[in-house]
Amino acid sequence: MSKDEAMIDPERHEPAAPRLRPVVRAMIWATVPVLLLVQLLASTGMEASSFWSQISQLDAHMARVAESRAELIAEPLWKMRYDQVTGVLNEIMNDETIAGATVYDDTGAAIARVVARSEDHSIAEISRPVHYSNGNMAVQAGRIVIAYSYAGLYAGAGSRMVRLLVVGLLATFATLIAMRISANIFIGRPLAAMMSAIQRSKQDGRAYPADVKSSNEFGQLARAFNAMQHTTSGALDRLGHMAGHDPLTGLPNRRSLTERLAVASRDGGRPDALVAFCFIDLDDFKGINDTFGHEAGDNFLVHIAERLRGAVEAEDWVARLGGDEFVVIRPEVGHEKAAYAFAQQVLDAISEPIRLHDKQVVPRASIGLAVRRADDPELSHLPTLADIALYHAKSKAPGTVAVLDEALQRDYRHDRDLELAIPAGFAEGQFEVWYQSQVDLESHDVVGLEALIRWRHPEHGVIGPGEFLPLIERSGNNARLTRYVLTDACRALQRLAAAGRPQIRIAINLPPSELADHSLAAELRATCARFDVAASSLELEITEGSLINNIASATETLHRLRRLGATIALDDFGTGYSSLAHLRRFPLDKVKIDKAFISEIPNSAEDKAIVGVIASLAGTLGLTLVAEGIERPGQAAAMREMGVRFGQGYLYQRPQPLDALLEWLEKRPRAESCIVTDSPSIAPEFAA
Repeated sequence: MSKDEAMIDPERHEPAAPRLRPVVRAMIWATVPVLLLVQLLASTGMEASSFWSQISQLDAHMARVAESRAELIAEPLWKMRYDQVTGVLNEIMNDETIAGATVYDDTGAAIARVVARSEDHSIAEISRPVHYSNGNMAVQAGRIVIAYSYAGLYAGAGSRMVRLLVVGLLATFATLIAMRISANIFIGRPLAAMMSAIQRSKQDGRAYPADVKSSNEFGQLARAFNAMQHTTSGALDRLGHMAGHDPLTGLPNRRSLTERLAVASRDGGRPDALVAFCFIDLDDFKGINDTFGHEAGDNFLVHIAERLRGAVEAEDWVARLGGDEFVVIRPEVGHEKAAYAFAQQVLDAISEPIRLHDKQVVPRASIGLAVRRADDPELSHLPTLADIALYHAKSKAPGTVAVLDEALQRDYRHDRDLELAIPAGFAEGQFEVWYQSQVDLESHDVVGLEALIRWRHPEHGVIGPGEFLPLIERSGNNARLTRYVLTDACRALQRLAAAGRPQIRIAINLPPSELADHSLAAELRATCARFDVAASSLELEITEGSLINNIASATETLHRLRRLGATIALDDFGTGYSSLAHLRRFPLDKVKIDKAFISEIPNSAEDKAIVGVIASLAGTLGLTLVAEGIERPGQAAAMREMGVRFGQGYLYQRPQPLDALLEWLEKRPRAESCIVTDSPSIAPEFAA
C-alpha cells in the first residue's frame, strides 16, 4: 500500500471475496446466445460443406460405375445375351449405396433389372448410353440406369452433426467458465473493489482506496480512482474546514459552535464544573466601516479575533458567529465570580486601541455572560441565554458585561411576549395615537400637536413607547407603525378642521428606516388625499442619527417630502451627533431642542449658553425653534428671552387621546398663561 493510500485509510479492510457480480453476469448472459449461435452456424456450415462434398463424390463415383458397366454390357446387349447383362448388374449390387439397376435396349424395353430390398426414399438415378462398336460401325445398343441411395450420407452427416454440437457445447461451456473467471478477476474484482471503497466512503465520509493490483485498463482506472479519492479527500477536508470556520478570521463559525455544544450536551461533563459562555457584540462597528471603509473594517475584525485568541487559555474556545458577533467559551470555571472575571478580562483585551489608517481606534464591545453546569442537558441553549444578557447590556449599559439572571430572563420573556403580540396589536387596534400640544410661547395659542404612539395592551395596560418601540423596530414593523400613525394623524387633521381649528399642524416621528424608503412620499400624498387634508398640515420629525446613517438616501427622501409641502423638523437636537453643520446640510424647517438642555434652565448657565447658541444659529439659518420638556413657568420665560418661539411640555398639556384633546381644546381659552389644570392626569412615564 502506498504512502498516500495509508494516509487516506489507516484502517483499510480488504474487499469481500469475489462473487458473480451483476456486470459479469450480464456479460455472460449477453455472450451465451452469441456463442451458441456462432457454434451452431459454424457446425452447420462445416457439416453442410462436407455433406455436399460427399454427395458430389458419390455422384461422380456412380457416373464412373455406370460408364464402366455400359462398356461391359455393350456386346452382350447387342448380341442379346441377356443373362450376361444380368450377371454384370448383379456384380454392382455388391455396392451398398446402389439400390438397383436397369438395362434398356435400343427400343427402350427393359431387358434386365436388379433391385435391392430397400424402402429408402433418398434415391438418385444416373443414366448412361450403351454403345456397341465392331470396328466398322458404332451404334447405341441401349442404355443403363443405376439407382443409388444417399441414406448412408444422411446418417453419417447426422451423427457427425450431433458430435459437432456436443463438442461445440462443451467448448462453449468451457469458454463461459473461462470468461466468468477472467471477467471476475479482470473486471468484476476491480469494480467490486472500487464499489466497496465508494460504499464505505458514503458510510463515514472518509476516502478509501480500491485495492487493485492489475496493470491493465482496470488497474489504471483503479489507480486513477485512488488518486481522485485522495484529491477529493483533501478537497473535502478543506471544504469541511471552510464550512466550519470563518474565512476572514479563521475562527470556528456558528455551525462549529452548534456542533460543539451538541456534543458537549450529549457527552456531559464534570458535575461540579461550570461552563462560561461569553456572547460578544462590538459596539458601533458600523461606524468603523462607514468611517474607514470595509477593508479597514475587516482588518479591525481580524485584530479583534487575534486579541480574543491571545486572551484565552488553550482549553478555551473562540468563534465568530458573523458580522461583529464573537463567542468565547471557557469549559471549566469554579464559580460565577470567576466566570465574570474571565468575561471582564476578555472585554479588557478587546478595549485596547487598534491603529487604522494611522489613527488610534478604541474598540468598544458589550458581553452577555451565561453560566451553566457542564452536565446540564440544555447546554446547547447557552447562545440563546447569553444573547438575552447581551441584549440587556447593549440596551441598558453598552460596553459592559451583563450576567444572565432570573430578572434578565423575566425581562426578556416579557419583551419577547410583547414582540409576539405586536401583529395582534395592530390587527385589534390596540395601538393608540395620543397627542401633545405645541404652544406659541408668546400668545400661548396651540399651534401644533405631536402624535405619540401608545399601546393599550389587554394584559399589561397602557405601555409607553420607550418599552415597545425597540420591539417594533426589531420585529421589522417600523413601516407599518409609521403608516398607522400617519393615517390617524390625517384623520385627526380632518376632525380639527371640522372643529374650526384648521391652522393646527400635527407632527409625527419618522424612524431612521423610513428615510431609506423612497415610496414614503407617494404614500403620504395618497393618505392626505384620502382624508382631504393638505400635506402642509403635517410636520415630519427626524433624529440626527437617522440623517447621518444614510445621508444621500435621507436627503433625497426629505426633499421629496418637502416638495409635497410637509415641514421637516430635527428632533432631540443636541443628543445625537451634535454637529451644528447638520442644520445647513439638510433640508430642515424646524429644530426641536432636546429636553435635556431645558430641564436645568434657568439655573444652569451652561445649558442657557448652549440653547442661546442654538437659537442664534437657527435664527441666522431661518429655522423655527421648539423647546421640548417645558414643565415650569421659569423655563418658558427663559425660552422666550432667548428667542425660542414655541414650546411643548407638561406645563401646557400632557399627551392624551384625540377625543380628550378636542374636549380640552374646546374648554381652553385661546390665550392662556398658566398651567392647564383640567388636562387629564397621565403618568409621566408615558410622555414622549
